[in-house]
Amino acid sequence: MRVLSQITGRPLDAITLRDLAVQCVIGVHPEEKIRPQALRLDVRLYLDTAPAAMSGILSRTIDYSLVAKQLSFILTHSRFRLLESAAEALALFLLTPPQDDHPIIQAVDIEIKKPEALGGLSEPSIRIFRDLDNRPVWQQKEIAAISNILFQVPEAVIERIVVAPGQTLIMELGSGLALMTESYGFTVNDKIVTAGTSLPAHQAVSISNSDERPKSIIAVTFRGRDRHPGQAAERLH
Repeated sequence: MRVLSQITGRPLDAITLRDLAVQCVIGVHPEEKIRPQALRLDVRLYLDTAPAAMSGILSRTIDYSLVAKQLSFILTHSRFRLLESAAEALALFLLTPPQDDHPIIQAVDIEIKKPEALGGLSEPSIRIFRDLDNRPVWQQKEIAAISNILFQVPEAVIERIVVAPGQTLIMELGSGLALMTESYGFTVNDKIVTAGTSLPAHQAVSISNSDERPKSIIAVTFRGRDRHPGQAAERLH
């Protein structure tokens, strides 16, 4: 597929992840609502890779290792009725950049396959294409933490929580909430962690940003538990 940049009008480059295997609770039938099943993803990210090619600097392109962890995390900890919902959630996540320096993904092509759904008779799948026109508008607020809902259906909520420089976020991780660091250099419970770190469940965590720039984490809530933008900000110390 040839995709043109909405910024320059030139053809975009593509970074592809093929056959990413993930376990997810997904489906409308009773047995599908209680047990994870295998999904396979093909994801194509459209962006300008020239800045990375000319500099050799990873931060000027997409870290596909981190993207694979993020997509796996979102699907593993979410609950979806439809493949359509899962695909849309991943697309909106990828098209909404975090707060730290990050190249802009201008379009995504996502295919999700559900190989076990028909018992080997066939392999149902969905494929969607989304570009920057589908990206939610980032709403900046003058508070220490910003919670921005990227996608929400009754059975799952996906958020990006931004922690301002010098701030600490205290959160209780119960059975319905999972967190993953999205930026490098967070201090979690007095330990420095890398991007793509899943935070320990069923306990309180202290997430500190000692950097001079905002950092972000991904929050996934499943089974319809209510969460609202700004809720995390009330827990800052």
